[in-house]
Amino acid sequence: MSSTASVSAASENDEDLEASRRRATASGRPVRVLAVDDHEINRRVLQSICELLDFECELVCDGDEALKAMQTGAYDLVLMDICMPGMDGVQTTCAIKDLGGDAASTPIIAVTANPEGDAGDGPQRYFAAGMCAIVQKPVRIEQLARAIYQALSDRPPQGVTLGRALDG
Repeated sequence: MSSTASVSAASENDEDLEASRRRATASGRPVRVLAVDDHEINRRVLQSICELLDFECELVCDGDEALKAMQTGAYDLVLMDICMPGMDGVQTTCAIKDLGGDAASTPIIAVTANPEGDAGDGPQRYFAAGMCAIVQKPVRIEQLARAIYQALSDRPPQGVTLGRALDG
């Protein structure tokens, strides 16, 4: 790829990211993120990135805490570690989806050091559980921002089913 072509592609990617950001934050209220990870440093990295993006971020350290938070709080998005003691990220995602209501429609992004999973079936398992994207650790700001903005801009308005949102 020539340098002109790569600059053009970078510019288009920046424009796509900005358009996704605008759609995701159109409500004007702060985006609320729940970050779930069993490692303190990883939680702090996710929190720092969320703060850079002007999001509110609550941190929990395991699947049980995530489930409790989703039952009592209203979040726009969940960042979910996959490999955690107790309930892993896939089990936690399934439990959140089983809650029903707004919790079940909350986008969940897998954040993992091993996106392929131990058996090479990671993406299939993550998407089957209801996750909408996968971000690999170590997390890069632009990669996470792109996944978040895409997930939020694809989400139907809270409390409205997709059918009603499309029917107008």
